[in-house]
Amino acid sequence: MRKAISLAVFVILSVVLVGCAMGAPAPLAPEEMERGFDKGLQVAPEAPPPMPAATPAPYGGAEDLVSDRMIVRTASLSLVVEDTEESLEVIENLASELRGYISDLRTWRVNDQLAASVTLRIPAESFDEARERIKDLATELENENVSGQDVTEEYVDLEARLHNLEVAEEELLELLASAQETHRDADSILAIYREITNVRQQIEQIRGRMQYLENVSSLATLTINLTPEEVEEPVVEPGWEPLRQARDALRTLVNALKVLVDLLIWVVLFFLPMVAILSLPFVLAWLGWYAWRRRRRGSKES
Repeated sequence: MRKAISLAVFVILSVVLVGCAMGAPAPLAPEEMERGFDKGLQVAPEAPPPMPAATPAPYGGAEDLVSDRMIVRTASLSLVVEDTEESLEVIENLASELRGYISDLRTWRVNDQLAASVTLRIPAESFDEARERIKDLATELENENVSGQDVTEEYVDLEARLHNLEVAEEELLELLASAQETHRDADSILAIYREITNVRQQIEQIRGRMQYLENVSSLATLTINLTPEEVEEPVVEPGWEPLRQARDALRTLVNALKVLVDLLIWVVLFFLPMVAILSLPFVLAWLGWYAWRRRRRGSKES
């Protein structure tokens, strides 16, 4: 019996692999499959029919996306503007008007002027309109890159693979129910359950990829770099205060003199007396030795 269950799992996996490459095979009837298991023989599936037309994914709007081609549209623009802050406000209002949103915003300073980089996600049908209206903000268009990636073929292929996996999952579920009703051994039931888990994981991965393609193709991406116009630098930069600098220089000089005076006071009042006190025993010893030597010399001469 265990060999029959293993043989049935092998048949179903073979159907899945062939279906992913050639199309979806017709599922076996449960009674035919059951007869094959009882006899310990492989039930040959019918010849696969022609590949059916791609059915829409379980997410809304997929059929229209495929018929109109699924294009991932992106653009990047580098603009020189008079007022960066005002331009940012216009771009934010434009995103709201076109039912889009700002996905990323960065700002920094260039010569004390505001610069920014902003990324918009807007409906694909408003892509050209948004691009033209944003370019109207520029006093100079430094750079513009527009690109589009057709993902329709990948999406249709994912739909076919999803259909085949869903058919295989249904057959495995029927096989699991039959195995449980006939009280087959636990190892065979666990083997079927593992295959169901594997197929379900592949189904979820394909659905996630399809949802991602729908999202990136329905919302176009625009990245706008805003640079302020250069302003002529003045001869004297604002904020320069010579009197304040002179006061700071005098204050530093006074502080340096204070340090020197404090050091001199410590030398005269602390270090010199301390040296004298510490050297006094040595001076007295030397004077005693010197006096003793003179007396000795005098006694020899007399």
